[in-house]
Amino acid sequence: MLTKIYLLININNINFARFSHVGTWETFREPCVNCQRTTEKLSEPLLIEWEPGSDLIGDFSWCGYSIVVLDNVKNFMIKKEFECEFGKVEVVKNSTTKRKTKMVQYPYEGPNLNWLLAKSKINLDVDKSKLELKNDCVVCNLREYKFKMDNIVIPRVNWNNEKMFKISQFNNSAATYVTRQALEELLSEGFTNFKYKEAGYIE
Repeated sequence: MLTKIYLLININNINFARFSHVGTWETFREPCVNCQRTTEKLSEPLLIEWEPGSDLIGDFSWCGYSIVVLDNVKNFMIKKEFECEFGKVEVVKNSTTKRKTKMVQYPYEGPNLNWLLAKSKINLDVDKSKLELKNDCVVCNLREYKFKMDNIVIPRVNWNNEKMFKISQFNNSAATYVTRQALEELLSEGFTNFKYKEAGYIE
C-alpha cells in the first residue's frame, strides 16, 4: 500500500506577513579546490526581518521553504508527536523600508516565533524519482541533485513511520515533507497561512 507524502510550501498569501532570513549561515567546510562547493546551513537563532506588505502574522510564516510558526502550532506538533524541533527566532530591523509602510513593525512586539525544523532525513530512490545530478565531485565526494517538487519515491524500508521529514538527497534544503496522516491532522486545526503540495509516495 502506497503512503502519499506532501511538501509544505510557501502560500504567498499577500494578506499575511512574510519574512527574509539574514546573516544566519554557518559554514562547515571550506570551498573544495575542485568544485568550489562549501557546506553551509542556517544556524540558530534564525535572524529574520519582516517584509513590507502586511502586518498580520499567520500561524505559519515563510521564506522559501524555511518555516516559522506560532506557539499554537508548536504545541500541537509536540502533542501529536511530529518528528521536529523548534529553534529560536530573533527579529532584526528592516532598514530598507520606512516605518509608515504596512508591515510588522520593529521593535517586534508580536506573538512568540518558533523556527520549525524537521529532525529526520530520509533517502529516496534516485532512479525511480528521476533525480537530475547537478554536481558529483571526485575530490570532495559531494553529490548534489537538482531539487524536485513532485513524483519522488521513497522505499518503505527507508521510512520509520515519521510524520515529518526532509530528503537526504536535497542536502541542506529546508524543504519539509509530511505524510497523509500528518497533513490531515494539520488541516483539522485550520491553521492560517498554511499550504501543501502532493510530492510523491512511500512505496
